[in-house]
Amino acid sequence: MSNVNFSDFEKQAIVSLIIEMINSDRVITIEEMYASNAINAELGITEEVFRAGMALDFDYAIELVKKMDTQRKCFVAQQLVRVMDADGADDAELNLFEEIGRRIGLDKELGCDTEQ
Repeated sequence: MSNVNFSDFEKQAIVSLIIEMINSDRVITIEEMYASNAINAELGITEEVFRAGMALDFDYAIELVKKMDTQRKCFVAQQLVRVMDADGADDAELNLFEEIGRRIGLDKELGCDTEQ
């Protein structure tokens, strides 16, 4: 894992975006769940933070991530790619990833390698 630290509110936003990504194709796979659980463990996401993230509005989560510095935005993008790659990215996931990137400003950032 990276040396990137997040507040509980930022972790909630990450949970929200990961859940949105998992649900984007309307098919939840065990591979996506394993990837999500691994990310949660690596980030130290507690049950309380996870539940709050599940309830967090997607647009609000986007706004929280949008305020992060480039390093943390890139880390979030890498985790979303990790979830997409878990079962093979489809068009719905790719479209959501592009939307998130555009909305948080990653399409304008340099030096963000989302390849895993």
